[in-house]
Amino acid sequence: MEGGESMLEENYEIFYGAQEKSTRDEVDPEAWRIVDEYVAEHPGGQEQLIPLLHRVQGKIGYLPFPIQEYVAEKLGMSPVEVYSVVSFYHFFTTTPRGRYQLKVCMGTACFVNNAQTICDILGDLVGLEVGGVTDDRLFSLEQVRCIGACGLAPAMMVNDEVHGHLTPKELRKLIRKLKSGARRQEEGGPE
Repeated sequence: MEGGESMLEENYEIFYGAQEKSTRDEVDPEAWRIVDEYVAEHPGGQEQLIPLLHRVQGKIGYLPFPIQEYVAEKLGMSPVEVYSVVSFYHFFTTTPRGRYQLKVCMGTACFVNNAQTICDILGDLVGLEVGGVTDDRLFSLEQVRCIGACGLAPAMMVNDEVHGHLTPKELRKLIRKLKSGARRQEEGGPE
């Protein structure tokens, strides 16, 4: 990969489409260490792909192009094979997500109970449109099909935690709590 562009970089648009291109230098240095450490601790080949991708995404929040290429190299796979797995499974993402992933349910029960209004209010509170991530990577906002909490409509998830019977007042309170927790953690205290 050193000394010039790789075949995948030359064909970036073919493999990755409109995905935002990032360079090797823009990737969190911790990601490279995670890949190397995991491969050293778990010898094998492509059977290690999904656990490794989970580990990297768990640390940096997404799977950028240079990491996918590096993982492919380390596991003896082609970059296209890695990308096909990343793009197939909904739990992997090639774009950065926020520390707090706000996922508004748009399933039937939530939709008829004003889920779109909830999504719009959330977007205003954190300054995002659906699919976006704040500059500080604290929040990302998504609409999802169903979270299986129809009895709590309108509902959303913050990472893996379900919040239901949402009102504008409760949304403002929740966002204040998340921002406050993030500030405390940055200052070295408990979240």
